[in-house]
Amino acid sequence: MDDIEAELGISRSVGNEDFSDSSEDERVARKIRPPILLHSSTAQARAKESGFHESSRLCLKAIRDAMLHHHWQEAAQYLSAYSQTLEDTTVNKQSLACEIIWRLGTEILQHHPNSRLEDFNALYEQMKNSGVKNYAKICLEHSFHLLLNGHIYDAKRQLSVAASWRYGKQSVPQSLDLKLIHAYCGFLDYVIWHMKKSSVSEAEDNSSNREMHSYFRQASVTLQEIIAQPGVWDPFVLSYVDMLEFYNDQEEALKVLQNYAYNKDYPSNPNAHVYLYQFLKRHEAPPAKLISILKVLHHLVPSHELMQEYCYLLVNSVVPGHLEESLPVVFNLLDYPSWKNDLDTWNCLLTVMTVFKRKGLQHLIANEWKQRKDFWLTMHYRAYHGRKDSELNRELLLVKAKVAKLLGEHGKPDHFFKYKLLIIFIFLMF
Repeated sequence: MDDIEAELGISRSVGNEDFSDSSEDERVARKIRPPILLHSSTAQARAKESGFHESSRLCLKAIRDAMLHHHWQEAAQYLSAYSQTLEDTTVNKQSLACEIIWRLGTEILQHHPNSRLEDFNALYEQMKNSGVKNYAKICLEHSFHLLLNGHIYDAKRQLSVAASWRYGKQSVPQSLDLKLIHAYCGFLDYVIWHMKKSSVSEAEDNSSNREMHSYFRQASVTLQEIIAQPGVWDPFVLSYVDMLEFYNDQEEALKVLQNYAYNKDYPSNPNAHVYLYQFLKRHEAPPAKLISILKVLHHLVPSHELMQEYCYLLVNSVVPGHLEESLPVVFNLLDYPSWKNDLDTWNCLLTVMTVFKRKGLQHLIANEWKQRKDFWLTMHYRAYHGRKDSELNRELLLVKAKVAKLLGEHGKPDHFFKYKLLIIFIFLMF
């Protein structure tokens, strides 16, 4: 939008000047300067612009106003007229106009009631031919649009053409765009491989399907090359692992996932540990391995949905110390508002507390409760929560009441008085 504002001549407010070294009189003088001076450069620029440039600027303003009011058909008509700016012989103006038409054109077509896939294709092809500066980005966006509309082979062709494109000296942004294009070429090879795999009947020998294996080889070479570079490559890693598992190469798949999760050259990525955990769980790994992975995930994202599984694994573990670790895990989970109405999480807490009470570990419950009783009473045990739980989920109300009973043993009983009184009243009513 900055380019559009610059083209329209919209000035930003000037209110962040540093007056620290100025005297009081100078600061007052600067603050009361005539505001007309702030726009003098814009006024001078407009005085020098040609009639064609003035018409283009007014047309762009009309497009912006129509889009702001969601008048998409009107915006499309103005955009058609604004496309004449592509004939501007000024290099900077032409490059700017190309990017504006590309950005605004796709947005208008997304909302236009009568837009077709052919309209998108025409726009993308026109922009690729007009703006070589953004060629790679436009090709990548075009392939995404085709992919979302189910035209996978067309999307793959677009990426293949873009991968071989070169123009002038390659800049850093262009290099990153080409890396992404290369990555998605491999991903689309995987998508086509997956389609071929799904279409093969059970009676047919998979190893004889040469076309499917051809896509596997293309995808595996590309994806292996991409994920070897430090970065966040979630969909590409999952695609590569899926193919390796299909061909029973679990050892290589495990190496890929372990490297993605634990290589210090890669950015910290909770998903990497989730994928490794899910892989080991599918292949029935020992609980100790699963616990070690979820321990790292808990450190990164204590509110992750897998923390319930982590808690049950700790409770059922025979390793000394694991049971004691389970209580903070589930308490931490319920510190987050997103879990406050989750029945499974409250059941998990009730189960853990019951086990702790049976094993004589009530002092650990007291320690956890002492840290959070002030905000938990407000967050979970106000009378309002009881009324809401009774309307939406009475089972949750009962579980929270049982937890409150156990927690009440480690504090003042009147902490939960209103909540318990409300529960009694609700059940007397029903």
